Amino acid sequence: MTARLRRPRTFAILAWLAAFVVSASATGLPTKRASVLIWIALAVLAIGVERPRATLRSFVTTWLPLFGALAAYDLLRGASDDAAQSAAHTWPHLDIDLWLGGGRTPSELLQSALWTPGDPSWWDYAAWGVYQSHFFAPLLLAVGLWGLRHRLATPYIIGLAVLSWMALATYALYPAQPPWMTARDGLTGPIDRVVQQMWQDVGIDRAARAFTTERSTGSKYSNPVAALPSLHAAFPMLIAVVLWGTRRWLDVVLAAYVAAMGLTLVYAGEHFTFDLALGWAYALAVGLVVRRYSPSKPGTSMPGSSNGSSGALPSPHSLDDGAGGGGVPSSAEASRSRYTSLPQTEDTRS
Repeated sequence: MTARLRRPRTFAILAWLAAFVVSASATGLPTKRASVLIWIALAVLAIGVERPRATLRSFVTTWLPLFGALAAYDLLRGASDDAAQSAAHTWPHLDIDLWLGGGRTPSELLQSALWTPGDPSWWDYAAWGVYQSHFFAPLLLAVGLWGLRHRLATPYIIGLAVLSWMALATYALYPAQPPWMTARDGLTGPIDRVVQQMWQDVGIDRAARAFTTERSTGSKYSNPVAALPSLHAAFPMLIAVVLWGTRRWLDVVLAAYVAAMGLTLVYAGEHFTFDLALGWAYALAVGLVVRRYSPSKPGTSMPGSSNGSSGALPSPHSLDDGAGGGGVPSSAEASRSRYTSLPQTEDTRS
C-alpha cells in the first residue's frame, strides 16, 4: 500500500484532486465549457504521468478531436445575432410537436401541469441536475474508461468526437429554433426556460447568464439556435448503446438516464421531441459503429476487471491487440498459457 502511494501516478492524481478542491472552494465548480475541458485534460495527463509518450500520443490523436468539436460547438452557438435567431428554422420540429400535442407543444403541456415560476418543486431540481449532467457525465466516463484501460475507451472517445462533429455540421447547415424561442416569437403559447430560472434558484446567477438571450448581459456563447439535433439527448443514448449489455442493472440505469434527459429537455423548453429523435438517431448510428469496431465483443469485461489495474496506459492503437485491459486473449496466447501451466514431465517435453 505504501509503495502504491509513492507511485508518480497516485501522487499526480492526488495533486489534481487537491487542486480541484481548492479551486472549487475559491471560485465554485466550473460552469464554463473551457474550464471543464481544462480540468479534464489535466486529469488525463495526471492519470498517464507514468507513460508520458503514450499519454501525449493518445491525448493528441484521441482527446484533441473531441475537445476541438466541443469548442467549435460553443463558438457556433455564439455566431448568430438576434436577427439570425428569428430567421432560424421552425420546420419540421415545431409542426410535429404541435401535432403531437393537439395544437399545443409538449413543452407547453408539461409546464402548464408541473411548472410554477418562482416556486420550484423537487422535480424541478431533479430536472436541473439531469440537464447539467450533460456537461460532465460523458467526459467523466471517457476519463474513467481511459484511465482504467478499458477496451471501449478509445472507441468511445472517438465516438463522442464524431457525434459532436456530425451535430456541428447539422447546426451550421440548418439552424433551428428551440421551444422557448418559438414562444418568444409568438409562434406558440408561453414557454419558460426552466433551467435558466433554476440556476437563479440554486444561487448561481453567473451561470444563469450563460443561458440568457440578452446580448448586453449574457454570454457570447448564448445563442442556442444549434438545437437540431439535441446533443443533450444524443450523448446519453451514445453511452447507453456503447455500454449496453455489460450488466443488467446498468442497462436499467442507462435506459432511465436516456428517458430522464429526454423528458427534462422537453419540460424545460430547451428542445422539441423531433430534436430528441434526431439526436438519438445520430447516437445510434455512431454507437453501433463503435460496438462493431471495438476490440472485443461487448460485455466481455468491465472497467478495471483485468490487467487495467497495472496503471500502464495504452497508445490509441494498443486496444486493438488486447492491451487496453479487459480484452479477450488470443488463441495462441491461451495455448501458451495452458502449455506452461502443465507439469514439465518427460511426456510433456517430448
